[in-house]
Amino acid sequence: MTESMEPAHDLPVAGWYVDPLDAGVLRYWDGAAWTAHARPVEDEPEPERAQKHRLGLAAVLGIIASTALLGIALVTIAALAQKEAMEADDAADPVVVETTSAQPAAEPAAPSGKTLAKRARADLEELGVTIVTAFAEHPDARVDVAEIDGEYVVLAEGAEYARIEVADGVQLGDYVAGDADGFCVWVTTPATGRILHWSPLDVADDDGRVDRSGGCADVVG
Repeated sequence: MTESMEPAHDLPVAGWYVDPLDAGVLRYWDGAAWTAHARPVEDEPEPERAQKHRLGLAAVLGIIASTALLGIALVTIAALAQKEAMEADDAADPVVVETTSAQPAAEPAAPSGKTLAKRARADLEELGVTIVTAFAEHPDARVDVAEIDGEYVVLAEGAEYARIEVADGVQLGDYVAGDADGFCVWVTTPATGRILHWSPLDVADDDGRVDRSGGCADVVG
């Protein structure tokens, strides 16, 4: 980036900001100057609003009132019929009670491949940004990544820098160490066998999109 893109007044803290030359891109500001790290701004879909249908109080009371009398009559008839049947029954035949095994609880449906891919991309985006930030705050440190107890653990010179929860169905593939401009991290979704990576060495296409498919072999030698 050129010096013309630096803020004119007080310098903001390091972080991701909208690129002043392209509103569709987020670019990392290291606290003193714009860096080459950029990623597209993605709009999050608004959650669908659930629709609720309720019966009016008067309708509910009407249904209860109309069914109550019918229920009482049916219960009375059934009780009288059962009494007569029991009195007419001869001896004490043993009552056999049949039991059925409890039906197992239905297992939750497995997430679709599209859902797993979305989770993997979200994990990668947060991992990549966290690693870049770790390098920016510790420029001379070695940054590593490991998966421990369901969390991605980002380390700077062996000390814990940050923890990120691993999404369900996603796991860390590996991490190729380097510097802020040359590392690569990738994750997998075992259910689909898909691999996705994140690296600052990736090149965006004409539409500003980056192909994150595959591991790190194609981007880090």
